[in-house]
Amino acid sequence: MASENNKWLQRVLGPAAKLRGFKKSGATWRKEAVDAIGVLNLQGSQWGPSFYINLGVYFRALGDHDQPSEYHCHVRTRLSELVPDRERLNTLLNFERPVEDNVRARELEALVLKYGLPWLDTVSTVEGAREYCCSLVSKSPWVTKEARAFLESAHGA
Repeated sequence: MASENNKWLQRVLGPAAKLRGFKKSGATWRKEAVDAIGVLNLQGSQWGPSFYINLGVYFRALGDHDQPSEYHCHVRTRLSELVPDRERLNTLLNFERPVEDNVRARELEALVLKYGLPWLDTVSTVEGAREYCCSLVSKSPWVTKEARAFLESAHGA
């Protein structure tokens, strides 16, 4: 059962994800693209009332999941790797830190809209994923061995 904080985060992030074409299932949203499925997932920390926003892209050419979990995705990252102020994001996602609900909601939604969803849109194409994974911008994407080979062979890389 989802915690109250998890449910609150789902209510805050749901409308923005839905407007961008994502469909919700539990604490996960998915958006289908031609080559891939973009996944946004809320993960609670095992150490307390803190959360992570996981992002992933599942390439259709590499599997047959219709509704992949974030951990099945071929290219993955966390929103904390994409935002300019990781500490602020961590504060917003830690419910032990005193932040007014309306401020927490507004800032989290803005960060997901500005950094998370655009990343998913870009990396949900083979070319976008290839460019991202090969660029210096990608601080620490988690890319499966299978996906690296696929992206390197795509477009004669």
